[in-house]
Amino acid sequence: MDLQESVCKKFLNHYYDIPKELPKLPLNDELFVSRWQKADGKDVLRFFTDVLGLAFSDFKWENMEALSISFAETLGGRLPIITTQNHRDLLYMDALLNGREKIREIPPTVNAFTMQTKAKDIFCHRIILMNIAPYSNVPADKIGLGKDEWLILSQKIRLAHEITHYETLRLFGGMKNHPLDEIVADAFGQIAAFGNYNADRQRLFFGLEKGKDTCKGRLSFYTANIPEEEKRKVYLAVNQVLDDVEIEVKKLLSFHEDKIHLLTALAGKSLLERLN
Repeated sequence: MDLQESVCKKFLNHYYDIPKELPKLPLNDELFVSRWQKADGKDVLRFFTDVLGLAFSDFKWENMEALSISFAETLGGRLPIITTQNHRDLLYMDALLNGREKIREIPPTVNAFTMQTKAKDIFCHRIILMNIAPYSNVPADKIGLGKDEWLILSQKIRLAHEITHYETLRLFGGMKNHPLDEIVADAFGQIAAFGNYNADRQRLFFGLEKGKDTCKGRLSFYTANIPEEEKRKVYLAVNQVLDDVEIEVKKLLSFHEDKIHLLTALAGKSLLERLN
């Protein structure tokens, strides 16, 4: 595939510079986490109104009573998690945390973010926001599982995925919605849920068909700012590299590498380098 100096090439050339020496892990919690600790023992509504000073009444919540707050243990320290029970409430919570009066429309294939809040009084807090739904909106029968089991595994994938984004931010200084970041984060999600990484499973998550340069799913969300004529190159390149990533992850797992070694190996090499 001739990429030359295209936008696609620059997009696929993204990788993380891995520090020669990493600090003692896990890192200490970021300072804002202590404020979220006050959620312990409170329902979400009370915590948001009494502690954070945010008003729920601006939105027509579908299932406010089902909202929950918990904490994730990551290599970058603990991180608050807000969980919703339907996609609409995910959009409302996204707007609330960012101080917006209107929601932004997000496709049903996307049900989680590691986000930086922009609302007043909690500006620049980092949280994981995620919704309970089939991962990447892939039906259970496509995975070969029952609906209930697939929902449970979807949450495992989703949580491990978002944790990985936060870890690249804290350890390597960045977090992007590039194909590399999504492949790396989904790799840890797949390992958490299934114990391995499967390229065809990843194609389902991305909305790709093997050997084709089209996309009918989640990967299209991350290429929204890529010129239309370049998108097909991105889709084909990602499609081609997934089988190699499967071999790479299988080899790393066979060596019983710990998480930080897996993360540095996967995040420190661009997709373009893997294609070459």
